[in-house]
Amino acid sequence: MPPVMAAASADQNPESNEAVAHRLKRTREAMKLNQATWCRLVGIDAPQWNNYETGGRRITIDAALKVCKATGVGLNWIYRGMASDLPVNLATAIQTLERAARKRS
Repeated sequence: MPPVMAAASADQNPESNEAVAHRLKRTREAMKLNQATWCRLVGIDAPQWNNYETGGRRITIDAALKVCKATGVGLNWIYRGMASDLPVNLATAIQTLERAARKRS
């Protein structure tokens, strides 16, 4: 499987808060869920999730484990951008979203 872009900028550090936030948002979008539905699915309060997704705060390990349990993504995807830690259907959906975003910019 080809690598999934982990962040809006290919030059960006994949472990930066911005890159982690971007992957969290893309993962939610790939599952076609709004924030409220996502938060119910993963068991994280909406204001807290919004901070993670916008890069205001780095996602905690406990919250990341909730995301992993609810979605099947792995910690290496969340924190390091390793696409091999994604379920195939999510990797494909995220690639599609990234391509569409690149076309718009």
